[in-house]
Amino acid sequence: MEQVIAVDLGGTFLRAALVTARGQVLAHERVPTQVEAGPTVVIGRVVELIQRMRARLPEDATLLGVGIGAPGPLDPATGMVYSPPNMPGWHTVPLRSMVAEATGLPVELANDANVAALGEWRFGGGRGRQHMVYVTVSTGIGGGVINDGRLLLGRMGAGAELGFMVLDTERGAVWEDLASGTALGRAAAAAMPARPESLLHRRATPATVTGADVAAAAAAGDALAIELMAREARLLGLGFASILHVFSPEILIAGGGVILNNPGLLEQARAIAYAHVKVALYRDVPIIAATLGDHAGLLGAAALVLAARER
Repeated sequence: MEQVIAVDLGGTFLRAALVTARGQVLAHERVPTQVEAGPTVVIGRVVELIQRMRARLPEDATLLGVGIGAPGPLDPATGMVYSPPNMPGWHTVPLRSMVAEATGLPVELANDANVAALGEWRFGGGRGRQHMVYVTVSTGIGGGVINDGRLLLGRMGAGAELGFMVLDTERGAVWEDLASGTALGRAAAAAMPARPESLLHRRATPATVTGADVAAAAAAGDALAIELMAREARLLGLGFASILHVFSPEILIAGGGVILNNPGLLEQARAIAYAHVKVALYRDVPIIAATLGDHAGLLGAAALVLAARER
């Protein structure tokens, strides 16, 4: 039985799993990344987790290699990581070669959002499609594109940065600036002082309010929070409409906490997207919630190795 060790390297948590070629997670561990300790320590923790997963490999299994999803910017061709914003000190780090040398295993590396897209395409809602776009809306906005059955990477693997589409021509604000979970919290903070009656004041202050607070207050019927969530839906829908025009996918899959924790939000955003496309054929494209949940990154990392083997 063929298996892969998958690694999801995040700024807060580091996860590893033993995954079958069919996408079954056989073992899984999560530890703090300790990103403040620097790349050498973090990579040592990655290697340690890989070895622990390797020790749990069944005797009759064949280990194909290691797949790693990590924050970008990074170049999957060279295996170099270039100064991720949430990982200070990672300046031109040869992550792939360091892990390969320490473990003696073949290693594949890709941007974490691209990896999640690959996971949804191979094992989730995008199965059987040749053209798919995946968007994740959480602290920021990221995504990945499958075009003609292949991950769209661009120069140095830096393509398909969907969160950086410019949506505000006056300020030059990008989609992530306007519609991420962080942006939703900022919009609430700006609106709260003029709305003292809002339930948001019972949950937080303008200095501490989050997108999750807004969603909870909206669910409780708070007028301000409902307005903010309607604005969020509009901004997401406009971004989705742009994606449909640019990539013409067979399916658009949306994940991340802002989407998955607020099912009604996706329904509204979908309707806005369909209302703003210029050609009717785009309204035939399903816009659905991601199906793999917390395992999207790990399954995508496993899919990196499987895809490399098939090339």
